[in-house]
Amino acid sequence: MRRALPLLMVLLGPLVFFPGVLAGRVISADDHLSVHHAFQDAAGGAVRHPALSDPAVQLTALRLRVVEALQQGEVPLWNPDLYGGSPLLGDGQSMVGSPVTWLHALLPEDLAQNLGVLGILVAVGLGTALLGRALGLGRWGAAVAGCAALGTPYLHVWLLHPHAATFAWLPWVLLGVERARVGQGAVLLAVATAGLLAGGHPETAAHGLGLAALWAAARARRPAVGLGLGLGALMAMPVVLPLLEQIQGSATLGAHGGNRIAPAQLADLLWPVWWGHPAAEGYTGPGVWADGVLHPGLAALALAGVGARRGRWLWLAWGAALAVAVSGLPTPVNNARLGAEAAWLLALAAGFGSERVGRFGPVLCAAVLLTGAWARWDEQATLPAEAHDPAPAAWTGVLAEQVGEGRVVGLGWALQPNTGALAGLRDLRGYDLPVSVDTERLMGALDRRLVRPWFPIQALTRENRRLLRFAGVRAVLSDAPVADLDPIDLGEAPLFAGALDIDAPRAWLCEGAWLAPGPQEALDCVRVGRCNRAVPPVEGLAASMQGSGRVTRVTVVETPTTRAVELPAVDGPRLFVSTDRWAPGWTATVDGAPVPVLRVAGAFQGVVVGPGQRALRLRYQPWGWRVGRWLGLAGLAGLALCALGRWRGASLQ
Repeated sequence: MRRALPLLMVLLGPLVFFPGVLAGRVISADDHLSVHHAFQDAAGGAVRHPALSDPAVQLTALRLRVVEALQQGEVPLWNPDLYGGSPLLGDGQSMVGSPVTWLHALLPEDLAQNLGVLGILVAVGLGTALLGRALGLGRWGAAVAGCAALGTPYLHVWLLHPHAATFAWLPWVLLGVERARVGQGAVLLAVATAGLLAGGHPETAAHGLGLAALWAAARARRPAVGLGLGLGALMAMPVVLPLLEQIQGSATLGAHGGNRIAPAQLADLLWPVWWGHPAAEGYTGPGVWADGVLHPGLAALALAGVGARRGRWLWLAWGAALAVAVSGLPTPVNNARLGAEAAWLLALAAGFGSERVGRFGPVLCAAVLLTGAWARWDEQATLPAEAHDPAPAAWTGVLAEQVGEGRVVGLGWALQPNTGALAGLRDLRGYDLPVSVDTERLMGALDRRLVRPWFPIQALTRENRRLLRFAGVRAVLSDAPVADLDPIDLGEAPLFAGALDIDAPRAWLCEGAWLAPGPQEALDCVRVGRCNRAVPPVEGLAASMQGSGRVTRVTVVETPTTRAVELPAVDGPRLFVSTDRWAPGWTATVDGAPVPVLRVAGAFQGVVVGPGQRALRLRYQPWGWRVGRWLGLAGLAGLALCALGRWRGASLQ
């Protein structure tokens, strides 16, 4: 039992940070939903931590679509809820490749939530402790390092985001480098590298991979290290390549680089929450609060100072990371967070320091855990089980029944994206990254202010009404009544809902079409009223199509990645138009023969069909996924060969 005590302190350490779990509470930020319209019958609600809304407001909607697809045995490639449709696997933050998400597909929600969060903490603590052992620490020194790692500031600020689920792999990557260095194979390094790259947050993965490359260059220039990193990268390609494909067409890539923390934020190193905290007295410091949370805990910092001589290279690395965070670098990656991430290195330095103090391992572990929990106490919290994953307000069900397969849109902050998706409502707006050029063009046509990242629409105008109707928007929500919209009776609700075009088709056939020279011209044609459903603007036609102006509604049968349409009998060529968003990667067949998917009105899907044709099928399979899955299989095959070689070598010995 005494020999197991160091390990037990690391494994049970997360409960010091979240003791409420033992009482049945859930580690959650879903209190943010209480202030959003989709979860209100009337104005109200309260939020504990105003600076961390994304887990509830942005990310839950992505996870629900991923879980739904996985439970149906489908690859979660497409999200129909946001922007009229958007890539899901390729968005970079949907965490398709993270075990945290898989738990939500397999277990009840409350249990999956707690196990996912506690699992992240255990992974960081245990991985750091094992890395400490590989670096020469004794059992208690490694335990102190693991306990100190549990209080890493970056980990707790972003604990409910993809950032933490990605960061959790970093100690294991470096442990894999150390093991490959001493000839113990590349299997662990490959698995951990794949987990890091597929974890759900590209910036954290980029920082982690950069640290791993520097670590390997300094300590382990062996072929096994390159093999492990390479196999891991191959295994992650089914997630990485779809993201890279989306980044190629992103309109917002340039908005994410060059960030930095203010020098005054370094005062957080003198005392935790030096500038105050958003969840307590309020943040009064410069810059962004989350980027300047740097203090690793009083005991951890003190022990790291004691171990500075033996761990001076760890201090130097952390100092370099802080310098980058303060100065900023002109890259697409947010380097302002690098100082908080690299504070994890001080956990290893604390392990070295604990071995200089003497035989006080249990006391030092307890001190590190308690002071770490005190420093991080306001970052995250547990909620009563009934406050996590709350049911949407009753009025959302009424509205969902009214609009059916149509879309909705809110004015101003009414029904903030992505909260409608949590209530089964498909919003033409969204809150996700990266945002494609096509999506941003459409959002700019709806409101020329183009306010990222939620793209609010300030008011209805004659021009944006035409676009909204064309896009299949059936209802508009607003904080105040809109005079010329017929109200929809929602019962008790905090918003006004008006019928814009309550019978707007999701998909239709038309006889006429205008050959548009480009997407902006196509969008403008609808906006100014020259084009409409009967004569839509289309790119890629051989010539404009003439017609009588008739429109025939058709029914679309949907799965996560396919759309099937039974075509009615027609006497001539027709254009099938869907209000699903056009994107590279959509393919179509008519009666089994491939046909091109055309871009309609600068943003939507179109297919030319003819007499006698009956079955139209659209499928979303971007090249990033098509290529990435084969590279992933190649990586898995290489991993299996490495494991087999390692096993045979051990057997011979």
